[in-house]
Amino acid sequence: MNRIFVFLLPLIVFAGCAGVNASAPKSSKSISMLIKTPKLRINDAGFIHRYNKFTQVQIYNSGKSVLELKIGEQICINGACDEPLAFNRKFFGREHYAGLLEDIISLAPIFGGRDATKTSCGFTQNISELSLKYAVCGDKATFEDAKNRVKIEIKDFKFE
Repeated sequence: MNRIFVFLLPLIVFAGCAGVNASAPKSSKSISMLIKTPKLRINDAGFIHRYNKFTQVQIYNSGKSVLELKIGEQICINGACDEPLAFNRKFFGREHYAGLLEDIISLAPIFGGRDATKTSCGFTQNISELSLKYAVCGDKATFEDAKNRVKIEIKDFKFE
């Protein structure tokens, strides 16, 4: 009995480590991203990595990381983290709702699809009382907040 235990213990321990790698992303895609806010301006290529509990956006310029954005329970830019509503106040100039940035990065409707109009390649949303315009067409999203001077464009980066 003791020999079986000694033999099985290492197998159980190593088999547990051989499962799905928790640090490996569920999906990744290369993107081109433009972010223009009063405090941040970036227009470069990078990656969106989706994990089980968070999404990570990495943007590079000349091979150097210029932005690491992590969206989970908190939203972190280059290691500085905030609760989602506090982040939105800083980044968008308003609280909006906690999942706004994740919805934009996911090319999903914002504000629960409010004022959405279907188009031939996706949808548009013009939420005039908030001065917001948002459009998704195929693999491209454009978000604009005219009042707070925020613009985000995300599109798949295709190697041709």
